[in-house]
Amino acid sequence: MADLHSESTPTDENRRRRRAVLAIQFAFLAGVIAITVAVIPLAQNMLLNPTQGYLALFAVALVSGALFMIPGFGWAAIGTFAIAFDNWWLPALVGTTGQVIGELYSYFLGYTGSRWIRRNRWYFRIQGFMRSHGFRTILVIAAIPNPIFDLAGAVAGAIGFGWYRFFAASWLGRLLKNSVIAALAILGADIILNAIGA
Repeated sequence: MADLHSESTPTDENRRRRRAVLAIQFAFLAGVIAITVAVIPLAQNMLLNPTQGYLALFAVALVSGALFMIPGFGWAAIGTFAIAFDNWWLPALVGTTGQVIGELYSYFLGYTGSRWIRRNRWYFRIQGFMRSHGFRTILVIAAIPNPIFDLAGAVAGAIGFGWYRFFAASWLGRLLKNSVIAALAILGADIILNAIGA
């Protein structure tokens, strides 16, 4: 007689996969934060050539927007550049534009009809909101730090939501979020520098 407790059910397997993905995302985010903190002393070099610095931020933001379901390092880069330039607005603007252009990758994955998108448990929830409140749904999801924005982009593509409307809603939402992140990064750096007497 087989031991019933030794068999793995699909639900158990799904839980293990979700935990593994979550652990990988947290490890990735922790690594990004550690690298960002380590790079802060090099910020003075960026001040000598801000154009190259902003091009580097745009490239990092573009890649972070294109990486599916791995949030974190785009935010960290925007915060780092805001601290380096002591300016919250321009890093938020440049970073947002790069992220949203990169995010078109998720949109076009959905637009081409990739099947894996419908397997995600959030797909039908987001789809319902997208069908009734498309622009506002993208705007709100983009404005709140969360890992499901990539899926929302894919859903937008899958239901035929216009790419230009997706771009506009994403850009506005992310600009709001990234502006807050950049301002908080500058504030946090000031607090830390004052605390250590630098």
